[in-house]
Amino acid sequence: MPTPPEGLLAIGKEGDTIFQNYPHPDRFGELLGYSVGAVDRDSGSAVVTLTARAEHLSPSGRVHGGVISSLLDYACGIAVCSTLGPHEVCSTVEIKVSYFRPIRLGDDLEAVAQVAFRGKRLCALVATLKRKGDIQPVAMASATFNVVENGGGDDGQGK
Repeated sequence: MPTPPEGLLAIGKEGDTIFQNYPHPDRFGELLGYSVGAVDRDSGSAVVTLTARAEHLSPSGRVHGGVISSLLDYACGIAVCSTLGPHEVCSTVEIKVSYFRPIRLGDDLEAVAQVAFRGKRLCALVATLKRKGDIQPVAMASATFNVVENGGGDDGQGK
């Protein structure tokens, strides 16, 4: 079984990894600095963390909405990956993000994504983003992902 990309967690039974169907490292995730905190195959959930850095700030001095959206999208993708079969891959079909409060430099963030529906080819999710220690979310998302059988090629095209 392939080794998961650097910085990503192997989970479950010995040698089991939710990233086995993805042979390429996640360069975008590395750029933004996401860290997978937990994945639960039984519940179809994932926790992803990020500490807001200077590179994440918009000209207003707050974390850019694109960083927040990307973090929530990534957390949802990891939750979907927890449901994938041995030859399946997923991709985002749509994501809607609601922003409630500004996020500042140094804020420790935790995105929690949960599968709400998993069909044969579509997966619907909800996710919340909170500052570490806070009860109220700073943002939330709903997303739909496409699930396809990987054709085994290196081009990323499903069947």
